[in-house]
Amino acid sequence: MVALVVVGVAVWLYPPAHFWGPRPYRHPDGIFGLTRGDFEDVILPHYRLSLPCDVDGLRYSNAEDMTGPMGELYLRFSTSQECLDRVLGAFGAVPGKPPVVAPNDSAFPIPASSVPDHFGWSFDAESYLVFQRSGNPVTGDVVVRRDGARREVYLRARYGY
Repeated sequence: MVALVVVGVAVWLYPPAHFWGPRPYRHPDGIFGLTRGDFEDVILPHYRLSLPCDVDGLRYSNAEDMTGPMGELYLRFSTSQECLDRVLGAFGAVPGKPPVVAPNDSAFPIPASSVPDHFGWSFDAESYLVFQRSGNPVTGDVVVRRDGARREVYLRARYGY
């Protein structure tokens, strides 16, 4: 009986679309590692982000601090250069220094070791375009791999760090 109540409360707090849908990364802790709130209406605005155009293969994870407003949002998607320009402009991200970095370089802003293993992010291209957002309370790093006409985008936004 207690298990049924726990499952009922979990589904009420975390609607099934948030943990059975295709876009959120599954958290190793199951439903207890997920964030409440609608992606477009709550999560993106919290990190000063918007996706004003079409993106493909969108995946995300929002790791919030349970004791305060801090959090980290991880996004991965592919898009056109035009859309990427709009996303970066809306986010306030500018080219990094240096603007092109190899993944094994110490200046690479999102080292693979800092990304949770269950996301499956791999940085296997020779170099990536790098963009950064500085600000308060949101900072961010974006690395982009050119793949023909498409851009493969990895974005980490931090709130309150």
